[in-house]
Amino acid sequence: MNDERDNEKAQTEGVASGVSRRGAGFWLAAGGLVGVVALGVLPFWADARSEARTPTGEDLNGAAAAVREAFEPGDAVHVEPTWWTLPWQGLTGMGEGTETWPFPSLMISEEIDPLEALGHKRIFVVAGFARAPDLPPLVAPSGVLRRDLFQSATVNAAVWEVDGAKRLRTLMAEWETVVVERRWSPDEAKTLCAFKNGKHRCGRDGWMDVAPEPRVVERREVFWLFTHPGPKGSALEVSWKDLPTAGERGPAWLYVRFGPSLAAVGHGVGTPVVVETLIDGEVVAAVALELLAFRMERRAIRLGGEREVVTVTFRVTTEDPAWRETMLNADVLDQLPVALREWATVVVER
Repeated sequence: MNDERDNEKAQTEGVASGVSRRGAGFWLAAGGLVGVVALGVLPFWADARSEARTPTGEDLNGAAAAVREAFEPGDAVHVEPTWWTLPWQGLTGMGEGTETWPFPSLMISEEIDPLEALGHKRIFVVAGFARAPDLPPLVAPSGVLRRDLFQSATVNAAVWEVDGAKRLRTLMAEWETVVVERRWSPDEAKTLCAFKNGKHRCGRDGWMDVAPEPRVVERREVFWLFTHPGPKGSALEVSWKDLPTAGERGPAWLYVRFGPSLAAVGHGVGTPVVVETLIDGEVVAAVALELLAFRMERRAIRLGGEREVVTVTFRVTTEDPAWRETMLNADVLDQLPVALREWATVVVER
């Protein structure tokens, strides 16, 4: 009896003092979680709560006016911090790419796409909360020259010249004319998926057709080709013909971006999708997309060579196609800027 009372007393004292057998580990873990959350919101809180750094209407209007006066076709605008949406009200409707949604010249997304950014001649940066008007880290390696446009205590603006890349060809502008084929089994001939009513239709279920669709790939909202590998044992091939191997600045580069959609990663079923890139029938790059890896693969492939034009084919396959939504886009660039070389997951020198 005494032993039972002693045990009850010990447990009661432990709970009262917050150090029961379960409590110590539990509260340490909870405290750690609270600390992580606090650290995560601290920069936002510091910017938003500091009166000395909070942008004034006068400073914001001055920066927007400076950008509007200097903006030209081919330019783009980036705002720091990315969650600060107020400047966009003064930057829409000022020229090419700023007139209508999705505003391609206004880099609104928190996840900057360097390839899209470096397709512009110049990048304007509007920085609030007394920040410096620096280029986003993924683009910074290709920044060449900065010219300050507006300076104040709370908002600063500058324009950067960038060593970018001219798009010689872009898949999303030509997707209707590519050749789409499916091989339903290894011993069958390929079947053409004819273009009709806005899709390359393969004659079976709609999810096997090929056309641009909106999805999320590696936290980025994209509108790329929906290239599902198809039934077990089959293969999808998308062929893009007559691509130039050189531009005015030297050998051309094929820059391919692809990856699983958010839905594919969320379901986590099926088997890894294999994406191969072929140039005139020769495999030059291949990768298997891990089931639970929410990431974008980026292949920079040097074209060059003796031939003036080549055919690039993307082959997509898997053993078990369950929820294997795969999105794909590609461009041919006149050079490979430093920022895009560093962003690539694989660089193929041919």
